[in-house]
Amino acid sequence: MARTAIRIVVTLGVVAAIVFFLFPLMFAIRVDVPEKTQFASASSMMFQISNQNPTPVTGVTYTCEVQQFTLANGTAVKDANVLNGGNVRRIGGRSAATGRCQTGYLITSPLKTAEYKLTVTYTAYPWKRVRTRVWNISAEFNAKGEVTGWKAE
Repeated sequence: MARTAIRIVVTLGVVAAIVFFLFPLMFAIRVDVPEKTQFASASSMMFQISNQNPTPVTGVTYTCEVQQFTLANGTAVKDANVLNGGNVRRIGGRSAATGRCQTGYLITSPLKTAEYKLTVTYTAYPWKRVRTRVWNISAEFNAKGEVTGWKAE
């Protein structure tokens, strides 16, 4: 009887160690963007930061910067490079938070390319080390130069 109880306690200890110490190292956060949208604008893009771990992540901050805007005629938009960001105090285990990349440049002309660089920093429990992930997010266009969706790489 005592051996069985010891085995159960040791097994639970190993499982807890895996969940709390190895999972945060193995499963990083993920960013999801809308693949298909109607009436989207290249000036503003919504995204979702998802925590895949059963443990929370804290101190989540993100910054967005415009990598490239090119009009349909090939002219590069130079003055749209606005850096913005936000923060989320805590994202619980298996939860998500929404953010937005936005530029102050209102684009009304048809576009050929629209790309953002999204940088997310966070701390995964129980590790106190700050981690950084970077995604390049590009718009997908129809024949008229309108945004029809987004793709994160």
